[in-house]
Amino acid sequence: MRNSRRENTGWDASLKQDKLTKHTIDASKELGKIEYTPSKKPESTRLISIDVSDFKTHPLWSILVETARRSPLYSGLAGYIRDQILPTNPNIEPRELASKLAISVGEAMVILDASRAK
Repeated sequence: MRNSRRENTGWDASLKQDKLTKHTIDASKELGKIEYTPSKKPESTRLISIDVSDFKTHPLWSILVETARRSPLYSGLAGYIRDQILPTNPNIEPRELASKLAISVGEAMVILDASRAK
């Protein structure tokens, strides 16, 4: 009884694999030759010139603010920027701050906006 189960299981697995292989071969024939096209590397946002006042009127600004504030590092970064960076460099640009702290430009924009508003 056990031997017949093992044989059936092996036979079933073989049929299933044949079915999968056939399907894959058929699908690749239907698609024809697929050419590889490398995707473009996304451009860094650290290179964009940014005017925060333009962004604040954009409908996605509130989403950016919410996302940045939900980061576990937000409160620590905001305090560090407020206490250490802004007193020595009050006109720092978001792009420069992002590079200095290795954070996204969006986070830098939100933190600077909140710090300067207070």
